[in-house]
Amino acid sequence: NAIGELVFAHLFGITRFLHQSNRDMPLEGDSRFNTLKKHFAKGTELRGKTIGIVGFDNIGQEVAKLALGVGMNVIATDTSIEKAKITIPFFNGQSASIEIETISFDEVLKQSDFITLHLSNQEDYILEETQFNNMKDGVGIINTSQGNLINEVALVNAIESGKVKYAGLDVFENEPTPAIKLLMNPDISLTPHIGASTVEAEERTGIELANQIIKLLSE
Repeated sequence: NAIGELVFAHLFGITRFLHQSNRDMPLEGDSRFNTLKKHFAKGTELRGKTIGIVGFDNIGQEVAKLALGVGMNVIATDTSIEKAKITIPFFNGQSASIEIETISFDEVLKQSDFITLHLSNQEDYILEETQFNNMKDGVGIINTSQGNLINEVALVNAIESGKVKYAGLDVFENEPTPAIKLLMNPDISLTPHIGASTVEAEERTGIELANQIIKLLSE
């Protein structure tokens, strides 16, 4: 849940240019307010857009829940999961369920307006120049999973060419010293690998560990 919410924090932020606006407003908000208003008024709504989830395990499915709640079309790809039943719980105890069948990685690249990565234990890039060229123009990329999934040079080139319009990164190839070309790029929304780090997530982890210890001692 924590990672899923961070994915959407980046998505909401980049589509309304909050990462850029929060840099410019403190410096120029009092002198160029109307100019900034015009510059950042071309935001995009997520409702009705297609999100492609690469890696459809528990985290990918949490992202799907949030995306469905926002009103997005959800597609997904996974090498071992053919389909998954996504159940969205509501505050009053009711819920809604939808089954999503996974499709090929190439089709996710071609169909998605936004792509979010949720893979682990990968040794090679999954997004390089070839993959970027197969995406829609103006696509958005989110990576909260593993730093070496994206060729960062190819990502920057794709941003500069306009192929990639939005990017949000929580993980990097070189941690804890990410490349300056990423840190200084105003078109990228950045967080310092905080995907699973929330007060609630830490509490859930502690409770789960305590329950496991209780179970072991009871055997």
